[in-house]
This record gives sequence, structure tokens and C-alpha cells, in this order.
Amino acid sequence: MRLLMLVHAGPESSVIGTVTGVAGESRAKGHEVTLFLMSTGVMNLAREDFVSLVGDGVNITVCEHNRKEYKAPSGIEGIRYGSQYDLATYMVDCDRFISFT
Repeated sequence: MRLLMLVHAGPESSVIGTVTGVAGESRAKGHEVTLFLMSTGVMNLAREDFVSLVGDGVNITVCEHNRKEYKAPSGIEGIRYGSQYDLATYMVDCDRFISFT
């Protein structure tokens, strides 16, 4: 199964624990997991526990336009810096979609 999670919620939001938990558990079960960060969600790049999901095989793409706008961290190994076009292609290819605002 291919799971896509859209993350609008910032690092202070209580839903980020749910995002990391669902992503980690889904990967442990062998599912393909992609997170797309936009809006204040790009600020989660400052959370080590969030970025460490890449080491578990979670694909993380950040909207580069929003990353620049919010001055979120850049150059993090394993993070893809993309655009809304990437989100559109992920939407077409996913089996399940969850949005966290």
C-alpha cells in the first residue's frame, strides 16, 4: 500500500506525534509512506524526530516555495525539495491519503 500524508500542521501541533507514529508504524508493516510538507508544516524540518523518519524509509518532500517563505531548514540529507507538481503526482499514485492541518 502507498500512503500519502499531507502535513500543514507545524511542529507545535499535537497532530505531529500522530503523523510520526502512523508513518513509522506503516513503514514497519512494509507500506510505502510519503509525507508532503507545506504551509507551516515545513517547519517540522527543524524537528530531529520528524526528519529521522527518512532513516526508516519514509519519503519526505517539502514545498520549496513554502520552505523559503517560512525560512525553514534546508539542505537536509534525504529530504526532497519540490513543488505542488510533486504533490499532484503523489496524489495520483497513492492508495490512501491523510491530511493533517
